[in-house]
Amino acid sequence: MDDVVEHFRGLVDDETLELLSRYARGENVDVGRRLSGVVVGVGDSLKVMCSEGLIEVPLKCSFGFKLGDVVRIRSDVIRSERDFEVVGNVSKIIEGVFLGRNGSRFALSVGRSVSICIGDVKCERGDLLRINGFKLENHFYVLRYEVLGKGNVGDVWDGIGDLKPLRVVNLRGRVSGLFGERFKREKIAVIYLSDESGRIRVVLVGENASLYRDLDVGDWVEIYEGYTRIGYDGEMEVLCEDGLAIKVF
Repeated sequence: MDDVVEHFRGLVDDETLELLSRYARGENVDVGRRLSGVVVGVGDSLKVMCSEGLIEVPLKCSFGFKLGDVVRIRSDVIRSERDFEVVGNVSKIIEGVFLGRNGSRFALSVGRSVSICIGDVKCERGDLLRINGFKLENHFYVLRYEVLGKGNVGDVWDGIGDLKPLRVVNLRGRVSGLFGERFKREKIAVIYLSDESGRIRVVLVGENASLYRDLDVGDWVEIYEGYTRIGYDGEMEVLCEDGLAIKVF
């Protein structure tokens, strides 16, 4: 979890850094072993994201916490705010242009790169957003945001004909084939995208595969943070799993 270590180092102590790395890897960590998490909500209750999922505790005094605080849970049974210890804060601010969403995730154009964000934002394509949040794994979690106005989407897409294996890519093209759905550990759907430079197979996984039944040949689709690889038949394809697939209207 090099990204986690790099982002959190210097903001929290070594023990907390190790716990954050462990829950980023999806490991189970017993609350009795001083589980740590990030504050994602304050108000009538304190909401903490950790490896166990979202912990929500009604607290009389949760206003002493700030969004983005890294807290360590001191006891097995949480009774009050005294059972949480603040050991750092990992929030940061990014600005970018909203590109589109699929489910709980959305794509944000930040300069010439794209960030995949998670959060409930009410905006339209082309809106310029300022987001306060934190990065964990490959996603940026939204704590709060504001719409600054309109921005320039820019050119963040790679030409299909220029793709090389083992690269992270952004694509924009028309659907030129619908190859079907199947279920393994997760739902998988396969489509083909074409632009003026070529045609490629795209494998949609999980939440991205839900887009499949809304698609027809000729629809515009954008793939963000996809990954090029060699498929079962020796042909190059794009895997869209941690990335994001959206239909452009």
